[in-house]
Amino acid sequence: MENKYENKELCASCGGKCCKKGGCQYAPQDFESLKFDYLLEKLQEGYISIVSVIDFIDFKGKLIANPMLYIKSRNVNRPIVDLISMRTACSALTDTGCRYDFEHRPSGGINLIPSNGPEGCYPEKNPLEFIMMWQSQQQVLRKLIKRITGKSVEAQLAEDAYKLFKDVFARKFDGVAPEEIQEILSMLPNLSLVYPESYHKAYNEHRVMCPNDPIYRRK
Repeated sequence: MENKYENKELCASCGGKCCKKGGCQYAPQDFESLKFDYLLEKLQEGYISIVSVIDFIDFKGKLIANPMLYIKSRNVNRPIVDLISMRTACSALTDTGCRYDFEHRPSGGINLIPSNGPEGCYPEKNPLEFIMMWQSQQQVLRKLIKRITGKSVEAQLAEDAYKLFKDVFARKFDGVAPEEIQEILSMLPNLSLVYPESYHKAYNEHRVMCPNDPIYRRK
């Protein structure tokens, strides 16, 4: 029977366009165990990251960030705990394709159907389905973040937001897909409202380093 989820020839000619947009999502069932010690060991191997998708919520007149934590394949030049950043290429992408064979890829990768269309491969299921599978594992992921970073999720989000603001001000877009840049830029207004201290710290530091940057020109 033909496997519609794998076409090595097509993927080779494409060069991994989807993989260059970022690593795939893992589903909880991809792991032998979801216990703290097992997941910590897997994270320390260096091939996966705890990340988040953020839902901005108006809570009693104040905008707050509500993160959903999950695990995905680690991106190039990104840390093990990578809650907010611009996505870079998947670290599992090699010159000959994915470092994993089909059976051992993240569920989000297996979900991709190869295509020679302008957008490249496309997901059969909505990737959000794999993210929502981690709903019941938020407590263990929070504990893992605390162990790895020494910070709470909230403190790490503020730090990651600061680093993201710095990267955007400095236009560090190398290795970031144009679609990702646009997505990040559209998120920044809400992110700056939730983390104003992180925003102003990055803004002022960049102003010292690059005082002639056009973003500082007064209208």
